[in-house]
Amino acid sequence: MNPIAVYYDTTVLYWSAIIITVGLLAALMMSLSLQVTNKGRIVSMMLFFPLALAFSIPLCRMLHWYCHQEQYDGFFKAMTDYSAGSYVLPAAIPGVWLAAWIAAKLDDGDTAKLLDAAAPGMALVIAFVRLSALFSSACRSKISVTTGVLQHLPIAAGITNSAGVTEYRFATFFVHFLLMLLFCLLLLKFFMKYRNFPMRAGRREGNTVNMFLLLYAASEMILDSTRYDSSFLPQNGFVSIVQIVTAVCILLLLIHYSRLSIQANGTRIWHWLLWALWLVALGCGGFTEYLVQRHGDWYLRCYGAMALCCIILIAVVYRLYVTASGRIEDEGEEEDEGKPAESAE
Repeated sequence: MNPIAVYYDTTVLYWSAIIITVGLLAALMMSLSLQVTNKGRIVSMMLFFPLALAFSIPLCRMLHWYCHQEQYDGFFKAMTDYSAGSYVLPAAIPGVWLAAWIAAKLDDGDTAKLLDAAAPGMALVIAFVRLSALFSSACRSKISVTTGVLQHLPIAAGITNSAGVTEYRFATFFVHFLLMLLFCLLLLKFFMKYRNFPMRAGRREGNTVNMFLLLYAASEMILDSTRYDSSFLPQNGFVSIVQIVTAVCILLLLIHYSRLSIQANGTRIWHWLLWALWLVALGCGGFTEYLVQRHGDWYLRCYGAMALCCIILIAVVYRLYVTASGRIEDEGEEEDEGKPAESAE
């Protein structure tokens, strides 16, 4: 049941909708301020947000319909009646990129620069979307929490089952809310500190949004596994579509920064070591997904191992970014400049 916040005549406003709206407004204000800081044009950011919503919502709905056709009365009904059903959030990625490209072109701007300024705001939007689930019946975790001391946020959320009994399950969406808030702060720091660092290979623009995509994809890869309503392709019942999309995103980022790192440093043995570590982490993550589906009481061990694998995936891609950037050299120069000059003897 989705609690009603305002009910007047025929007008009904739900708490979840209010929270999402507040998140969108906060994200817009943050993105506008970062756009100004980045010497970008405000008009392009104002164009970007409505276009991103217009493109992303139908794509998220379309992919959910494809994976859950039994929940809808045909494709047309799914795409026109949004009072029921759900969405596959990572499907918004192409819609957001297309919106940024159109907004930048209409305002004679730069797509990557626009997305960099919007990246922390996008993390904030996702955080509020996940928070809104606490005010609906959308706590969809399959992990039951039976230990009394853990039966509260941020670990567990209470839901009423079909028998009218309250049971506690792992608070998947609230944990994701906390993670996305943390990612928003990390992206803000990254944007303010490193956006002007020169790259030894590639452009300095686009790295903030790449870090957003990396963090978001890794978090979705593990947390989607905890949900009982994950979306699967009709031909595949093992790995969810969210896990597939997020794994592909991380792979593309690995390829992107590997190419830039090789351009900057040449092919080194540590490239091969990083690639091998990435493949091992991905393989171990897939194996733990298999184990957790076969052994329902291994949640803690499997998801602990899967979290470690996701951290390794992030660390490898981030390390490749660092080796392709000028951060190491520039930070060394800044330290040298801060030291007092030695007097000549």
